[in-house]
Amino acid sequence: MKRAVKYIVAAFVGAAICCAVVFGKNIQSAETMQSRIKILSDAFTGAGLILLLSGLFVWIVRQGVFAGMGYAFRSIFVSLHAQKYREEHRETYTEYRERKGERKTPFLFLIITGASFLIPAVALTVAYFYV
Repeated sequence: MKRAVKYIVAAFVGAAICCAVVFGKNIQSAETMQSRIKILSDAFTGAGLILLLSGLFVWIVRQGVFAGMGYAFRSIFVSLHAQKYREEHRETYTEYRERKGERKTPFLFLIITGASFLIPAVALTVAYFYV
């Protein structure tokens, strides 16, 4: 059930993005069917890309690409405190990587939901060119 909640929330976020684009481009005033299809294609493409790229960004962060910057900022933050606090929170880069590596952030639900929004986007784009 917990896994399904992630997908449902991601789908609602994608639907909200779609609605924002559709109403932002004022689909009610679109005169032709081709312009309506274009607006819908833009809406699904925007939602799909935002979700898909967010999932890919989480995957990149999960691989540890930004671990060095995180360690540097944490070291700077710790160095600004009193000596007692610095001694309590001292850790090497290896210890920091091990501690951060234990916690894995899920990302697959964002990629799957984003791809599911891109499927109708591709279909609507094809329909746009043939209507």
